[in-house]
Amino acid sequence: MTNPFHEPAESGDSDDAVWEDLVRRLESGPPTAQGPTETHAGETPRGVDPRIFRMHPALTGPRDYEVSEDEDEGGFTPEDPPALGSGNPLTTLAWVCAAGAPIALALLAIFWRRAPAPLWIGLVVLAVAATVFLFAKLPRHRHDGDDGARV
Repeated sequence: MTNPFHEPAESGDSDDAVWEDLVRRLESGPPTAQGPTETHAGETPRGVDPRIFRMHPALTGPRDYEVSEDEDEGGFTPEDPPALGSGNPLTTLAWVCAAGAPIALALLAIFWRRAPAPLWIGLVVLAVAATVFLFAKLPRHRHDGDDGARV
């Protein structure tokens, strides 16, 4: 059984004229508010406000966004990062120990299972101590005027 709405229309059907008129109006774009224009069946509507064709801001998508020239001015520009060796040596050592001790433990587990117990315990203690030191150095409160743009 075929659905009658899916069958093609006959060439003399009255829907053809309506469809062609619809396609013609859509291809010409939205109506402007410059004055009355003639429409189908000789009607002359009043000027149409183009604001009705703008979407609500909540309904716009990423392709509807247009960048203005003034929008980028005054934005945050990060300063150049300091050289790698210019930091606090104790903090750098703590980072190396916090990351290096677990890697050393994994390598010991793979290649040297019979390593002495003090070495295993020493690496675990070193990793925990370095991690505790790094957490202790974290700031306790926010600085005044800090907007979070810098890490």
